Amino acid sequence: MVSSLIKYALSRVRLGACALALGSALFATTVTAQDSVVTLPKATTDPVVAALPGVADHGALEANLQVFLGAAQSCCTGKLPLAGTYEKHGADVVFKPAFGFLMDQAYTVRSFVGGPDAQPVLRDFVIGSGEALVRPEVLAIYPSGPQIPENTLRFYIHFSTPMQPHRAGEFIALANAQGQEDGAAFMTFKQELWNADRTRLTLLMDPGRIKRGVAQNLALGPALEEGQRYALVVKEGWPAALGAQRQTTAFSQDFQVSAPLRSVPELNAWTVSTPRQGSREPLVIRFDRPFDAASAQDALTLVDAEGQVVSGRGVLEDHQNGWRFEPDSPWQSQVVTLLVDAQLEDVAGNNLIELLDTVVGTGLGAAGLSSETRVTVKTRDITLQPAE
Repeated sequence: MVSSLIKYALSRVRLGACALALGSALFATTVTAQDSVVTLPKATTDPVVAALPGVADHGALEANLQVFLGAAQSCCTGKLPLAGTYEKHGADVVFKPAFGFLMDQAYTVRSFVGGPDAQPVLRDFVIGSGEALVRPEVLAIYPSGPQIPENTLRFYIHFSTPMQPHRAGEFIALANAQGQEDGAAFMTFKQELWNADRTRLTLLMDPGRIKRGVAQNLALGPALEEGQRYALVVKEGWPAALGAQRQTTAFSQDFQVSAPLRSVPELNAWTVSTPRQGSREPLVIRFDRPFDAASAQDALTLVDAEGQVVSGRGVLEDHQNGWRFEPDSPWQSQVVTLLVDAQLEDVAGNNLIELLDTVVGTGLGAAGLSSETRVTVKTRDITLQPAE
């Protein structure tokens, strides 16, 4: 049961495109007599250029020149090269990544001067941002509220700069009010759960500490207990991706633990502050609970009476307990419809159709909803105030 719960929770972690292994040693370079055939970029918009005479067709271009995330020391077994475009200009092969290079990210160029059967030439590079001496900072931790439920599933830590991977266990801790650290609170993975540029780390609470009645919960108790105070701590000394001279200062976020959330969110329980038709006043929604900061970003949409998406900007507020939408132009329809992705999760991992923590042996959530239910979007009509 716990194993399936872990797999289910992981399948619902949204991370962006960050499935590649990233090396922690960012400065090692493999140097050979053939290094001069590769011209490395100095700016994020520059291409990689390699002199590869005799390589002509497009397939051969890709086979003889690739660019990978990470440093040369950790390249390239088990990794996929970056997607991009290839062009041939005389003897030169020009590679441009699909989304451009990132500042402060290490990359490795692998080229085969004598063809794919030759020994590869590895060159790594970092396009510096000019901020090499600036300490990395913790910008935010979510959930951000002063109270969070006992069965909170995830935390997100946002950093000001890309961080060295595979170090979270050294520098992150969950501590109780007496300062005692719980070394078994979070799941540990071979690959940490970073976003693409390694500025956001997802921490997944061990579902075995959340699931009621299972051995791990009975042996260790819940990681968070209702009524108690805790702190999520980022310790001093975590190096940024560019090296040991850039290290975090200590950061701590305190919170009180409230009762667990063991019901599905109720769309009709949300309160709405409606704007006036013809105005550009914001539409403000107060949820019935705090929602997951990552999954809520793109889960809510407004459409007008003709079914067209209302253009504007929606942001979470009030510690993920609310949503504020400001239209780009005055409200036209008197009635708008709120579309909510049914997979929107609260901070405990419950979405709008099923619970994460189901009642053992029933296959049903506490609200009696079958996990076989398949609903993609929940809707709610909202009537605006009449124009003055």
